[in-house]
Amino acid sequence: MVAGKMKCHLGVEALERILVWPYNKKIAILSNYEAAKQILQAFLISKFLNCTDERIYLVDYSGNFKIELISSLSNASKKLKNIVYLNKIVHTVNGFSMHIHDPSEQSTTVTFDIRNVNVKYLIVTDYSPSRALKDVKGFLRIYCRKRKGRVYELKTFADKVLLAISSSGVEDVFKILPHYLFKALSILKEAAAEYGEYTVKDAIVIISSRIGVSKSFARRILNDLVSYGFVEINRGQVIL
Repeated sequence: MVAGKMKCHLGVEALERILVWPYNKKIAILSNYEAAKQILQAFLISKFLNCTDERIYLVDYSGNFKIELISSLSNASKKLKNIVYLNKIVHTVNGFSMHIHDPSEQSTTVTFDIRNVNVKYLIVTDYSPSRALKDVKGFLRIYCRKRKGRVYELKTFADKVLLAISSSGVEDVFKILPHYLFKALSILKEAAAEYGEYTVKDAIVIISSRIGVSKSFARRILNDLVSYGFVEINRGQVIL
């Protein structure tokens, strides 16, 4: 976003959706999965580097943030010099964004620390629940939890998405999961619209007959859909 004329794209549709990007200016990503938190923060910093020549601040209260993640994810290596690394928030900060990592590691209150910060975007990654954000208002809180493999669920009060998160970056899950999973999910949704609620046994028969696989493989597909968070099972009923 240079001089307010260029939109800053993140390049991952599901991530932009859950952040309601670029409209939310204060975002808190809360998780007890440290690697996922750091990758998400580094990924956002790497994208922001493409959007501005202003300073970007990284405040690491834990002292454990892997700074090399930013350079490995960034294709704007010449702009890495625009990142200012801090171990605490200093007064009168001006720039494009400030990224605060694990403030709950220290006895700090985010509201108090950011009162003199002048940036367009403020991104906090912290534990869930966050002591540093307790009773703090104005942040979109996003809760991140592991589903299966490198697939994580990001959830707000109103929405949830699945993302593939690894040291190589952040991707929409449809880019890494087998196509037959999404085909099966589509078939189950169509069946729900046509028949209403159905059981696990019904779901296995539906997948098996419409995709043309054995019932044992259909059960594997259904189990994977549950593991990844696409489908829930409650008292033997399939919930989409």
